[in-house]
Amino acid sequence: MIPMPARIIAVCNQKGGVGKTTLVTGLAEVYTQMMGKKVLVIDADPQYNTTSALGLSGPEFTLNDVLYGDESNNQKIFPGVAADAVLEVGEDWQSPNHSELGLIASERNLASRERDSMMAREHRLRIALKGVAEEYDIVLIDCPPSLGLLTVNALTAATHALLVSEPRVASVEGLAEIVTTIAEVQENLNEDIDIVGVVVNKVRKGRKDQDVWIEKIRTDFGELVLDPLLPDRELFAKAQAAAKPLKSFGSEAKVLRADLEQLARAIWKGSEA
Repeated sequence: MIPMPARIIAVCNQKGGVGKTTLVTGLAEVYTQMMGKKVLVIDADPQYNTTSALGLSGPEFTLNDVLYGDESNNQKIFPGVAADAVLEVGEDWQSPNHSELGLIASERNLASRERDSMMAREHRLRIALKGVAEEYDIVLIDCPPSLGLLTVNALTAATHALLVSEPRVASVEGLAEIVTTIAEVQENLNEDIDIVGVVVNKVRKGRKDQDVWIEKIRTDFGELVLDPLLPDRELFAKAQAAAKPLKSFGSEAKVLRADLEQLARAIWKGSEA
């Protein structure tokens, strides 16, 4: 049986602080524990927040090692080498329905990969995932808040980009910048990548200043804006700090998990081949 190509979703915005880690971990929880999917999360941000949020600290083999390549062979990168870096997540994240959640972790030294100058440096993650991504139903890549080589690697490897924004000026400007980068990647490196949607995060009801930017995002992206808009809730930060999934917080997290499930299903449908 020939495995179906995975959905590889690069979660990105050029600006930081928009809640990408919260979204990635929340989607991973929904896909594995509520939808029974097999998920691989790749933490491509040197700040390693997703790695920490999924219950891991100081892993020995990370995405940095994968992208560095084989030191004994002129840093050559071999197809499928990413499989060697897949780690089990913390116990709290294990799914009761036996679907799997794997993680390729990050570390601060990953930032040094931004300065790589080897041949085909934009394709290293894509090569490393060859034959690996197909073992999963969906791969979620948490991109760094920049338009450097790590983000370009993620977009070159991805089938889709999921854009994340707060309803404020800096984040909306970041959306415009990442859209330009995606277009350049599509033209030069990965013609198959598409934008699967835009998630508006950290929304507070009754904030007229936010309403202006939400309307701007809807005007710019139309049907790509996914519903529901995610509310600004302290529980997201609380769960991330505790390195626990939202389910650990019982009824307090019921509405947030329902919102994330609705988004997860929309992304799943939008990324169908």
